[in-house]
Amino acid sequence: MLVQHLTDDPAWLARRLDFPRPAEFASEGAAHLLFFVRRYSAKLLYELEFHSTDDISAMQPRYVELLSDALKIEPSPTDYLNDIDGGFYASSYLRSWAFEAQLRAHLRGEFGNAWFARRAAGSLLVELWGEGQRWPAEDFLRDVTGSTLELESVAERVREHLALV
Repeated sequence: MLVQHLTDDPAWLARRLDFPRPAEFASEGAAHLLFFVRRYSAKLLYELEFHSTDDISAMQPRYVELLSDALKIEPSPTDYLNDIDGGFYASSYLRSWAFEAQLRAHLRGEFGNAWFARRAAGSLLVELWGEGQRWPAEDFLRDVTGSTLELESVAERVREHLALV
C-alpha cells in the first residue's frame, strides 16, 4: 500500500513526474481511498452480523442498509451473498490502509515530505520488506514508530489531501 499510495502524494508527483496540479490529483486519490475505507468498514460490519445470524435471508435488507449508509448509494440487494469475502478479508484491507497511513506519516516526520528520495528511508524500507510477512503489521509499526495501529490515521490522511484543494 505504501508504494501504491505514493502515486497520490503531491510531493512525489511534483518531484518524480513533474505532474501538473498534484494537489488536485491527490485529493481525487483521497476521495477514492475514503470510498473504499467506508465500503470495507460497512462490509466488515455486515460480515460480522452475517456470520452470527441464524436467518441468512434476513440479511439482504441489512446489507443494503449498511452499505447505503456508508456510501450514500444503494448497492444491489442481490449482492448480499456474493459480497462476502472469506476470513473477514475486509479487515485485512482496513489494517493495511491504517498501516500505510501511519508508516507514511512516520517517514514524513523522520525524513521530510520527500522521504521517498532519502537513502535512509529507502534503507529502512528495504530492511522492513526484507522480513516479508513474517511479523504482523502491528509489530512492525510498534518497532518502527512506537505506535499502535489506528484507523483514524487513514481519516487524517484523507483530510490532509482534501484540504489541499
